[in-house]
Amino acid sequence: MFEDLGKDLLMLGGTVAGFIAAMLSIMEKLLDIKNRFKPKKGSKAPSPTERSAPDSPSTASSFASKPLRGASYLLLYETSVIVAAGLLLNYVGLTLSRHLESILYLDMTGTALVAFLLGPWWGAIVALISSSIVNWLLFPESGGDVVIFPWSLVNIAGALYWGWMARQIGFQKYLRTGRNAALSHGWFLYVFGVGGAIVMSMPGIFIQSALHEQTTFALNPDVAESVSQRVLKWEQLAQLYLESLLGIHWGESLSWWIVNWFQNWVRYIPDKTMSAAIALVVLKYGYPLFERELIHGGPEGERPKDERVLPLVLGLLYAPVCATLISSDIYGGPAYWPLWASPWLFILGGYCYLRYWGISEEAVKAARLQRADRYARALKLIGKEASHEFCKRLTFVTLIASLLFALCLPILLSDFYRATFKFFCVVYGFLLVVHLVRISIAQNISISRADN
Repeated sequence: MFEDLGKDLLMLGGTVAGFIAAMLSIMEKLLDIKNRFKPKKGSKAPSPTERSAPDSPSTASSFASKPLRGASYLLLYETSVIVAAGLLLNYVGLTLSRHLESILYLDMTGTALVAFLLGPWWGAIVALISSSIVNWLLFPESGGDVVIFPWSLVNIAGALYWGWMARQIGFQKYLRTGRNAALSHGWFLYVFGVGGAIVMSMPGIFIQSALHEQTTFALNPDVAESVSQRVLKWEQLAQLYLESLLGIHWGESLSWWIVNWFQNWVRYIPDKTMSAAIALVVLKYGYPLFERELIHGGPEGERPKDERVLPLVLGLLYAPVCATLISSDIYGGPAYWPLWASPWLFILGGYCYLRYWGISEEAVKAARLQRADRYARALKLIGKEASHEFCKRLTFVTLIASLLFALCLPILLSDFYRATFKFFCVVYGFLLVVHLVRISIAQNISISRADN
């Protein structure tokens, strides 16, 4: 009952947010049109020196006098784009996996993309939003919190590991050259795939213990039965050996943990390897400008640092999930509450590290403004092309049409807010895909022109 009420409230809030977002977008477009047709008194044609000034490096501080404008620009054209792409990739990967009944989940592909570009904390935030909010809202049956929330720990662990490994100098060197040897690609798949599977299988086995589940493989029934028999023999052999060393109680428990952890690790290897590989392909082909700025550090060669507020944001998002798990009849026992509380160690530890040993907030803000300037210069010419204006106007008209359709739903349907929420999800989902593709094309064109 409470779960359905929570979903209804979130869907109602999403519906209201959809209406507000559509209205604000339309108002923003109208103001843009008004400013475009507004006569400019006393304006004169700029000289060649003035025309070249915005593109020169000497104007790299054009956002310095308006820091809020620079922050909003960066939020709109960097952070929101990467986060939206990550959430979309996670959802598409999971949907394809469920419909194709694949042994791959691919629900962490977007998490890997965000962790590579924005670091471990943003990756963990996207992992938590994707697994605990998006998947829960779209879960077709009741009891989604019981099924979905526990696995958030696996996603958070994977995001922190991938983000931390992507900050190492080896990853930067690996991406710097266009033609790497097969050994380098094998290193990437091993570290981010096999290593990621090891890290994520550790909380995974604890969650399986809490769920009282046995590790299973999505295989042919005959093959699955053969594998189960072999695993049972391994567990019995491990139990006999450990009982001789540690006693009956510890031997039985450890044998179950070791064998099931090994199965978990083997099961995770293909999924995490493919997720990391797909994320890197999307990064390389789709967002080369983000790669240049966020991984290679731009002209200075220094990667952006994490902001100290990010662990707190992660904690704010994890708090309701943790409260739900601890208060649950299934997971609320004294044996498992340390498992649900374990992310707080990383959250508090990360905040303390960034607070006392990280760089200052002023340095972070200055680096963000410089990055916003470089984005603006790189994408300025692309925004003036006719195709860009055509797509902007088409999006504007589409938003008006979708708003009119949504306003008719309360008249036609009694349960209108659910239908309206799903309507906005579909419409905004397609517009989001178009927006991400447009930014990807613009970045590739900008990088190509810069290289030439």
